[in-house]
Amino acid sequence: MIRGPGPSRSQAPGGGLLVRWLRVLLREKLTDTGRLVFWLFWLATTTGMASFVVKIYFLWSALLGLLAISILASRLARVRLLAELRTPRNTLAGSTLELPLRLSNPTRRTARDLQFSLLDPPAGLDWTRVPLEQISPGEERVLSLPVRFPRRGHLILKGVRQDNVFPWGLWRDTRRLPQPRSLLVYPTFHPLLGLDIPVGRRYQPGGIALTSHVGESTEFVSTREFRTGDSLRNIHWRSWGRLGRPVVKEFQEEYFCRIALLLDTYVPSRKGEEAFEAAISLAASVANRLALEEYVVDLFAAGLEVHHFQAGRSLAYLENVMDILACVEACPEPPFQKIEPVLLDHMGNITTTIAFLLAWDDQRAGMLRAIQDRGSALKILLIQPEAPPLAEHPLLGPIHWIPPERVRSGGVETL
Repeated sequence: MIRGPGPSRSQAPGGGLLVRWLRVLLREKLTDTGRLVFWLFWLATTTGMASFVVKIYFLWSALLGLLAISILASRLARVRLLAELRTPRNTLAGSTLELPLRLSNPTRRTARDLQFSLLDPPAGLDWTRVPLEQISPGEERVLSLPVRFPRRGHLILKGVRQDNVFPWGLWRDTRRLPQPRSLLVYPTFHPLLGLDIPVGRRYQPGGIALTSHVGESTEFVSTREFRTGDSLRNIHWRSWGRLGRPVVKEFQEEYFCRIALLLDTYVPSRKGEEAFEAAISLAASVANRLALEEYVVDLFAAGLEVHHFQAGRSLAYLENVMDILACVEACPEPPFQKIEPVLLDHMGNITTTIAFLLAWDDQRAGMLRAIQDRGSALKILLIQPEAPPLAEHPLLGPIHWIPPERVRSGGVETL
C-alpha cells in the first residue's frame, strides 16, 4: 500500500493559479520517485543557467525526456476498467474500514502498474493508495481500500480514482470513476455499566402501540356494550352476533417510563468543541444503555436545525439515535429559544429528562426549571473542563460534573 499525501489533500487552501498547478503536480500527479526526478530536473535547469558545462545540458535533456516519455506512455497505456466500491451504511469514529473494491477489465488490453484510492476524499480521512500490478482482459479482481475515519459526521464518498503509473512509476495518469456513496460515522462511545435515573410512570394516550407504530393500542382486555361515541372500528362482531346487540372491544391504556435526552449544542468558540464532542459521546453511551431497558426515548437537540426523534420501546431505536448524533452540529448562537417550545410541547408525557449541558448559566437553569415545572424528573450532566461552582442546585437537584477527558478515556462507567 502507498500512503496518501495527507488527510486533507483534496481540500487544500487556495492560492494563485501557478501555486495551485504546482500543488496538483507535486501532490497528485508525480509519484515519490517522480518528484525526485522533477527536482533534479530543476536543479539541472538552474545549474545550466549559471554554467556553461556541456554535461549539465546532457543531464537536463535526459531528465526532461524521461518525464515527457512517462507522461505520454502513461496516457497511451490507460485502460478503462470497471470498478464497484462497496461501503457500509455506518461505522464508528476512530475505526478503520477495508472497503472492498471489485475490478473488472472488459477490454482486450492488459492494464499494468495501477494504483487505486478514494476519489476526492473528504477532509480528515486517512487513506492509502492500493497498488495493482496488472489485470488481464476479462479478469476480475477484488481489492481492499483501507480508510480510517477519525471523526464523526455524514460523509459522501464520491467514488474511486484509478491511477496508471506505467512505465517507470514517475507519473500518475488519472481516471475518475464516480460512484457517490453516503456513510454515517457514529460518535465513539464506551458502554455504561450502570445508569441511575429518577423515573416514574405516566399515562400515555393511545398505549404502547402509539409509541411503536401508527395505530391504536392492541392490548385487548374485554368487551362491553356499545355506547354513543364509540368507534365503529372497535365493534366485536362475533359477540354482536351471539348477543344480538352491539358490542365493542375494550383496551387497556398504558403507563410506562418515557425519557428525554436533551443535548446542549451551544458552542460559542472553538474552545468548547472538545466538550461538545464529549457530550455527544456520553449521550451515545446513555442511549446505548437505555436500549437495553424497557424505556421510550425522545432525543432533543438544536443546532443549525432542531432535531427531535421519538422511539418506542419495541423498536431498535439505537441506530436512529446514533444517526442524529452523527450529524448534529455545534451552534454558535444560543439555540434555547428554538428548542424550548418544541421541548415543552412534549413534556406532558415525559417522565425523566437527562440533560447534557456544556456550561451552567441562568438561561440553561431557567429551561430546566420549566421542564421540572411540567412534572419531569431531572438528571443534569455537566460536561466541561472546569468544576462548576455548585454541586447541587437548591431547586433542580444534583449537578453531575464530568470532565471531557474522562469521557474520552472511557472513565465514565456509571452515571
